[in-house]
Amino acid sequence: MDNANVKLSLKEKLSYGASDCAYNLVFSVITTFMMFYYTDVAGISLMSVGTLFLVVRILDAVAGPVVGVLIDKTHTKWGKVRPWFLWFAFPFAVIGVMTFSVPGFGGPLQMIYVYVTYILMNFVAVAVTTPVTAILPNLTTNTQERVTANAFRNVGGQIGVIASGMLTLPLVNLLGRGNQQLGFTLTMALYGVICVALLLMTFTNTRERVYTPKSEEPPFLKSLAAMLRNEPWWILTLLNLVIFIGVVAKSASIVYFFKYNVGNENLASIANGVNSAGMIVGMILAPIFARRMKKRNIAILFFVLGIVGSVALYFGAKIMSLPLIFAAIAFAALSGAGQSMGFVMLADVVDYGEWKSNVRSQGLITSCAAIGVTCGAGIAGWLSSFILQASGFVPNQAQTPAALNAITFNFVWLPVICGAIGIMLMLMYKVDYQIDDIREELAARKSAEPAE
Repeated sequence: MDNANVKLSLKEKLSYGASDCAYNLVFSVITTFMMFYYTDVAGISLMSVGTLFLVVRILDAVAGPVVGVLIDKTHTKWGKVRPWFLWFAFPFAVIGVMTFSVPGFGGPLQMIYVYVTYILMNFVAVAVTTPVTAILPNLTTNTQERVTANAFRNVGGQIGVIASGMLTLPLVNLLGRGNQQLGFTLTMALYGVICVALLLMTFTNTRERVYTPKSEEPPFLKSLAAMLRNEPWWILTLLNLVIFIGVVAKSASIVYFFKYNVGNENLASIANGVNSAGMIVGMILAPIFARRMKKRNIAILFFVLGIVGSVALYFGAKIMSLPLIFAAIAFAALSGAGQSMGFVMLADVVDYGEWKSNVRSQGLITSCAAIGVTCGAGIAGWLSSFILQASGFVPNQAQTPAALNAITFNFVWLPVICGAIGIMLMLMYKVDYQIDDIREELAARKSAEPAE
């Protein structure tokens, strides 16, 4: 483990960041435009879409642990985690195109196609994003390097979000020439090519330095029992759940908000860019703050800033001030830095679990923590569509005041509620105050092993 306490090269950090850029370039289109595409382009009812989102996210909750166990059981000349970027780069891109190519024949056959492609899309997404998180504790044991590498990952991810958020609708209109169905298909094909190149870059230029040798691989049930006794893992899993309810509800509502509340759908692309720019600023600041602050305190700080920004967004929407709306969106997006600290803390929780139970299973721990992400996203999709449906929302029509208020609730107040719960969970997280001693003891155990 001492040999793993290294500084990572700029090339390796950039390549690690490329993984989340690739993931978000494709999957942000799912989180931001999928509900809009299904309802306003493919003509599927809101409640059918909401049910689809919830059902598929429940299945994702099963897929996550399966992928995690498979990562823990993977042993190749390339490492445990790296080969997953190679194996799933092409399926991720191809199925992304298929998901936005819903045939127009309607009826049960259309819904079968939608369910099959959306299920496959979410499974391969899990197979891509789980390794992005799982590889971090394997790159180095150096805490500051993990924070910095995570910042590269999140900035890369936000570049993907900015690109998809700002370019998707213009590309759809440009490539489709008035046919949004064709436009979404061709746009996803373009994103897919870029995605494959970035994931292959990650595979080529990263190295795993911390991992459990095959001879020491614990049985699955032992790994599972150790994880379930890992209290900080529960805290971070719940954090993922509540934060991603807010994140996905906001992302899914942004097009609706600007199309119906503001009256200019094209401003949604600018808002996506502003949102991502705010997140990047927060993620650049996070490693600087980490030199003097505990990771959980950084998360709390940025969650508070996010709540303040969301409240300002509400007042901007009330008086319909576009400068205030965009400024508030950028300020609220700072909460993304708090969300990103969860990934660094998860790497610490892997070390905590090994210290507490002598079982290191980063694949299982990171993938099962991602259950919170998938369930949160599913709940957000279902809840957002339910709130819209209950308010009397009708696609492509002038909306009633109740429907406009429902859009504002999804866009503003759900993130506020989730941010407040996130703060409460972070106050319960104590590993930051133990991690240095934990790493020293783990290093001592490793150095003592040859003498045994």
